[in-house]
Amino acid sequence: MIDAYRKVSSPYGFSMYGVEATANLERLSRAAQDIVRAHGFERIMPAMVDYPETFSESSHDAMFAMKDNSGERLALRNDITAQVIKGYVRQIETKAGQATRKFFYAAPVYKDVRKNYPLPREIYQIGCEIVGDGAETHLRELVVISQQILRDVFRTSSATQLTDVRLRNEFLAALGAEYVAAERRRNAPQLAKLLLENLPLNQTAADALSRWLFYPAPNQKIPDVAASLPANLQQALAAAEKSIQAELTHLQKEKIDAFWQP
Repeated sequence: MIDAYRKVSSPYGFSMYGVEATANLERLSRAAQDIVRAHGFERIMPAMVDYPETFSESSHDAMFAMKDNSGERLALRNDITAQVIKGYVRQIETKAGQATRKFFYAAPVYKDVRKNYPLPREIYQIGCEIVGDGAETHLRELVVISQQILRDVFRTSSATQLTDVRLRNEFLAALGAEYVAAERRRNAPQLAKLLLENLPLNQTAADALSRWLFYPAPNQKIPDVAASLPANLQQALAAAEKSIQAELTHLQKEKIDAFWQP
């Protein structure tokens, strides 16, 4: 019975697109790509298979891993950003007169999600990457593009969360490797426990700060309990808030709903 079922069924999380579904996917993809190209992005096509180490920043338990005939470990891509950066460094660093490069891709990624978790495992994705000198100044442009695609192609709306990886790295350095697990799951009680164990905070301050860091209300300012943090974390919070606020001001002028996610 199992063999007969496998002959007529697709594996969990993978689908056969029929004629109408394929045509709709192509239509949406082309419309989104037209928007991205209009902003000066060039299309690239990263390999479907790469080394597992390429995706070290992604969750390895959500990776399809394998070995080739020589025994070398490989993996289906579950993220494309890392591949773009690697390709930029090794192959496409410069172009005449361009210190900053703008790339986009439209391709599937593969995530080995648990079978009791109702998500697809083949996910069609369009993404933009800006690399090179001054790339960090283009955040606003990327948000505008994403909102334009959601609005004009998919006829939907969303709120955009802005964050600063430098602030995250400060908390990682202060709290250790266990912070990554708390962050991945947005586990506020676990973060509060780490704050208590590693920083001079009381239970009330740790609870309030962990809830704010992982679940901030829109437009909420830094809470007063942050004054209990070490000076370097206070400074990192203030710098992140100042940087993000400048972006939020410009996005509001574009009528884009955005807020700070510390």
